[in-house]
Amino acid sequence: MSHYASTVQLKAMELAQAGFGARFKTYRLTPMLQVQPGDLPILGVYILREQRAQDGHANHAEPHFKHTLTLGFSGGVHVETDKQEQIPPLEEWMSELDDILLSDPDFVSLTEGVAAMDRVGQFAKVGETTLYEIRVEMVLEFSSRFPPKVVDDFNTVVVTTQFPDEEHAEGGTPQITRVYELDQNS
Repeated sequence: MSHYASTVQLKAMELAQAGFGARFKTYRLTPMLQVQPGDLPILGVYILREQRAQDGHANHAEPHFKHTLTLGFSGGVHVETDKQEQIPPLEEWMSELDDILLSDPDFVSLTEGVAAMDRVGQFAKVGETTLYEIRVEMVLEFSSRFPPKVVDDFNTVVVTTQFPDEEHAEGGTPQITRVYELDQNS
């Protein structure tokens, strides 16, 4: 994963925490292998995948890529067994995610666009706890370029003529060596 993808993930988490506040008890940046009842309600913001494809011709210029980042949001709440027919508040909360992220100019400006979004809701059993989870996948695009790190700043050039060669040595043609300091500001 690229550093920039992590930057996008952290900004999404920052906005989610500010937008949802105390409605979620736990916020996570890493996938939840186990969820304890005391962690609920919980919201996770994950990088599910990042793909890089060459943007243009390979070896034509500095390496440059078009990234496709899939950012995953997983919201979960405890639902009592006898109340599973009721719509949990998580439905409403996760529907606010679009407004929280896509209306924020700082978040939107991190990418070149939102390519797709997907949403899935499901019930799961975690030990004795019935968990209702909504997953949202947001596919974002951005580009990266890797300009070369030039170690020679080309401030000085040394020119030496090839004379005297054997043919002109007798004629007294001198060999010339000159050092030129180049002004990079002009």
